Amino acid sequence: MPVNGRRDRCGDGPCRWCDRGGRDCRFCGGTGWWRPEKPERDAAGALRWVRVEEPCRMCANTGREHNPLEGSVPA
Repeated sequence: MPVNGRRDRCGDGPCRWCDRGGRDCRFCGGTGWWRPEKPERDAAGALRWVRVEEPCRMCANTGREHNPLEGSVPA
């Protein structure tokens, strides 16, 4: 999957996290995309791990932090 762009908003409306400026998502580094690994079996049955590129699930592909470890939701 080609990595291209990111969303302006997460889809929760209204969303106080999307409405504020601030930190980049700590999971994707602000790109809106991440590269997790998934298991895959070859023809012989051996398991290996391959990288896939997909929209970041933690920030809903916005690139903005949606749940920081400290502090509360901004007012």
